[in-house]
Amino acid sequence: MNKDLNNLAVVIPAYKPEEALVGLADELLSSGFKEIIVVDDGGGEEFSAVFEQVKKLGCTLLVHEVNKGKGRALKTAFEYIISEQRPYSAVITADADGQHLPKDIIHVGQETLDNENTMVLGGRVFSGKVPLRSRFGNAVTRGVFNLVSGQKVHDTQTGLRGIPVSSLEKMTKLKGERYEFEMNMLLEAKRMELTIKEVEIETVYIDDNSSSHFNPLVDSWKIYKQIFMFSGASIYRHIIMFGGSSLLAFGIDYLVFTLLNIFVPRIFTNISATDRLTIPLLGPKASPTLLMDIEVVLLIAVVGARIVSSLVNFFVNRNVVFGKKGKGFAKHVIGYYILVVIILIANYFILFGFKSAGINVYIAKVFTEAILFVLSFFVQRKVIFK
Repeated sequence: MNKDLNNLAVVIPAYKPEEALVGLADELLSSGFKEIIVVDDGGGEEFSAVFEQVKKLGCTLLVHEVNKGKGRALKTAFEYIISEQRPYSAVITADADGQHLPKDIIHVGQETLDNENTMVLGGRVFSGKVPLRSRFGNAVTRGVFNLVSGQKVHDTQTGLRGIPVSSLEKMTKLKGERYEFEMNMLLEAKRMELTIKEVEIETVYIDDNSSSHFNPLVDSWKIYKQIFMFSGASIYRHIIMFGGSSLLAFGIDYLVFTLLNIFVPRIFTNISATDRLTIPLLGPKASPTLLMDIEVVLLIAVVGARIVSSLVNFFVNRNVVFGKKGKGFAKHVIGYYILVVIILIANYFILFGFKSAGINVYIAKVFTEAILFVLSFFVQRKVIFK
């Protein structure tokens, strides 16, 4: 018996379970888990005997009078733990069909205790005899999830998860009443300041997974709908924030440029206050020395303003827009300023191309900036601050 498991509760949502649930609950209690919470998700009278047996073992039994879905069953258990103020550090969710072995549930539990602010997933490797629909479904979902979220999760559909109790209240507010709720848990983990960690578990399929209540059409549609909704909302939110950051940088650039243009001549050049007023009138008639000083001031103002504004833009994008504060600073700053140089060069050549095509330079400038805005956004999102 592992005494550390006393700090964990196991939640098992069950809809029309078989006898395997009784054996699983008994072994988990014997292993040292303090409480097993089983949710009867409206299985009906036919399955009441199984639920009575787990209740006699000492499990907490929560009952839905009608079937509400796996997501709702998990939320019911989470709400119970919160309202009853159960004294646990974390909750382990597991399936009722025998696919999660007690040793793997214990492993996930121990990893959850050892890693604060982490959602631990029991990831199946899908080796050996795995039903084709399960292997294919998981591969497709994994690929789409990883592409959209930017996270690398091998088994997105695993029901074996360790979740800190401190995150349960936020979990209960997520959308989804069926299997899509588990996908939303992964999609929203970052927003809830949870790191995702996977540990390998054994892949078990009983009778080709015939006991599964997963509807390939209905439930797959709901899962992918959540992924693409999240993707759209995430990109939209990032674009709005990225645009705001760019406007802020422009305002700072303009302000610093103006200040340098006013004060640099007073400190570093021979341009007098009178010269600054008469230069626009003199134009080409101004002396070469005076014109050179003007160019120096302009260069200092442009470069100085760009340095200050780009630093502000870098830190806002890194820390606020893409939320990468405290991670890989050196890599981020190098990547960002390489992009700055590339954007600067691209700005010239794209603008030159538009102008060569006979497009008005001012209109061309608008198109050029729009193209580079989109390019900069996706490079920063997908490469630099990934």
